[in-house]
Amino acid sequence: MDKIALRGMQFRAFHGYYAEEHTVGNDYEVDVEVSGLLQQQDINDDLKRTFNYQDIYAVCQKEMENSQSLIETVAEQILDRLCKECPFPAELTVKVRKLRPMVGGPVQHAEIEMHGHAPAG
Repeated sequence: MDKIALRGMQFRAFHGYYAEEHTVGNDYEVDVEVSGLLQQQDINDDLKRTFNYQDIYAVCQKEMENSQSLIETVAEQILDRLCKECPFPAELTVKVRKLRPMVGGPVQHAEIEMHGHAPAG
């Protein structure tokens, strides 16, 4: 399988279970990986036959702006939209990392990873 990936997309967002998280916000990173057949004979150097990086970023940005209680919900919404918009059959992975979560001590990040499948676009 071939892969398209955007890693380390950075956002300031207001997700969290606690009220303070919705007012103070936090920093997040999002990774998206799309695996499918991306051979040139299939794409023919045509951007419309692959998954445009800008489109992937726009989906992530839009969903990060929609405040949720859980990063699981955020990841699932990103994954669902990307699966629907993918222009070719593919396996997708979305990771959402909440940087320095408030858990009572130093933690680099909390992370959720979700997988999905896009049928033919």
